[in-house]
Amino acid sequence: MQPKFSLADQLAVSRYRPTGFDYLRLALAASIICLHSANVVFGIDRAMEILGHIRIGAAMVLALFFALSGFLVAGSLLRCRSLISFLGLRVLRIAPALAVETTLSALIIGPIFTALPLAQYFADPKFYAYFRNIVGHIHYQLPGVFLHNPVPFAVNAQLWTVPYELWCYVILALLAVTTICFNRVLYLVFLVFAQIGFACHDIYHSDLQYLHLRPQLLVFCFLAGVGFYLWRDKVPFNRTAFLLALTLCAAGMATGYTDAFIVGPVAYVACYLGLMNPRRSWVVSSGDYSYGMYLYGVVVQQSVATLGPSVQHWYLNILISLPIAFAVAFVSWHLVEKHALRLRAQVEQVETTVLSRIPIAAFWRKSPERIELGATLGGRRVPA
Repeated sequence: MQPKFSLADQLAVSRYRPTGFDYLRLALAASIICLHSANVVFGIDRAMEILGHIRIGAAMVLALFFALSGFLVAGSLLRCRSLISFLGLRVLRIAPALAVETTLSALIIGPIFTALPLAQYFADPKFYAYFRNIVGHIHYQLPGVFLHNPVPFAVNAQLWTVPYELWCYVILALLAVTTICFNRVLYLVFLVFAQIGFACHDIYHSDLQYLHLRPQLLVFCFLAGVGFYLWRDKVPFNRTAFLLALTLCAAGMATGYTDAFIVGPVAYVACYLGLMNPRRSWVVSSGDYSYGMYLYGVVVQQSVATLGPSVQHWYLNILISLPIAFAVAFVSWHLVEKHALRLRAQVEQVETTVLSRIPIAAFWRKSPERIELGATLGGRRVPA
């Protein structure tokens, strides 16, 4: 039965460019910096104890990030002609800014804050290993850097999520090749079996607790966001459903033992908030600064922590680090990320050339379900 007002209807009302996703990404990026202030100031063990008291909020942040990403990336997938452009666009969004941040950390932050002589710093194998971050092989340490901070050595602790983001794209690509994600009934069956599998895992591993959702569940949040996009014309958009989903999230995340059951509600909360369309302000119309804030947040916070005991308070770390991280993210968007995304035309040109020579590479595009799902957008673009 068609709902009175669906996610698809709200998407159309916002002319397929809802500002809610832009504000939500910024809010979540800022929240991650706020949560990391406890680690930077108190150290890992004490921070885990403190954040455990606000476990619901801490766990929701990354879950919402992955879920909204799934909803938006699903739209991008349906607009792409093949995996060439889909994966190419994902690389353009992630790799250039990550490469610049990694390089700046190694060549500027490291030499400034290392306790080692520069010759020893540049000769250390950890220095060279750090550049593997660019390809998603995460290394957190630079030699002698932040040695006396409450969390010593950790330069980019937040990058632990990058490999799982890459897994999200790989899994979605595989679902595209097999056409599962172009048949929404089949995709729903896939999600149901995944839900059963994760629920069984929680039952048999009930002795394990996590401050955040397990990485595998974050990937599942992404896939649930994809599912909501595929079923957007059948899912209601209303406040009652939102409040119910929020209540289920709070109940499921309260203990950490029933996380597997809140993936659907989390994805709905992300979609509802993202599809809201408050007035567009300068901060969201001038660029997307959330990724830059995520990349540089901990680096800035660790640098601030070196200033000494006078700033070793979580609220001071936030007050100092947040505006600096935003300023760096602003520069990153306008000097790196925005220009990288302009290479989209070159990616599509390569795609056209490859598909003209190897037509079978586009076989997954011919799915009737994909054509039907994409047609409801009327050729419009939603933010990817």
